[in-house]
Amino acid sequence: MLWLIALALAADLVDLNNADSAALESLPGIGEATAANIIAYRDSNGPFTSIDQLDAVSGIGEKTMEKLRPLVTVSAAGSSPGTAVVGTVVSGSEISGSVPALYPDAAATSTAAGCPVNINTAGAAELDALPGIGESKAAEIIAYRDANGAFANCESLDAVSGIGPSTVEKLRSCCVVK
Repeated sequence: MLWLIALALAADLVDLNNADSAALESLPGIGEATAANIIAYRDSNGPFTSIDQLDAVSGIGEKTMEKLRPLVTVSAAGSSPGTAVVGTVVSGSEISGSVPALYPDAAATSTAAGCPVNINTAGAAELDALPGIGESKAAEIIAYRDANGAFANCESLDAVSGIGPSTVEKLRSCCVVK
């Protein structure tokens, strides 16, 4: 029975040691640049041994770290991709061991609470919660909007520094312009 709980807990976790850019970008507050920074950190420093090491990655602040903590895991050194190590306390019992991790489809659109988001009126916190948009991109969107006026459509976001067609595609299900 405990293995079912462990499987459910690991089902949507992204393994920092095996995730590709697309899987990382599916996380709230992680865009293309920050995903690249996570991978570069991992390549330079070896596998993550703790989720807390994300704090050392450029582009991840305290707020993003708190959003990521329940959504990521760190596989044991030498484990194969698709295996997550779970060490979570549930009703006083620690669940540990390796269980298969099912990564979210990178092309899937967000069904997160808070959708849709009007990009012409949203504040930094609302924008930051969008897939592929972190704190820095939210600030860039607001700065662009303040300097250039309202966005004509969601595709106009690609004019914002750091936002390209792949990020715009991820936002399609949540983005509205009113």
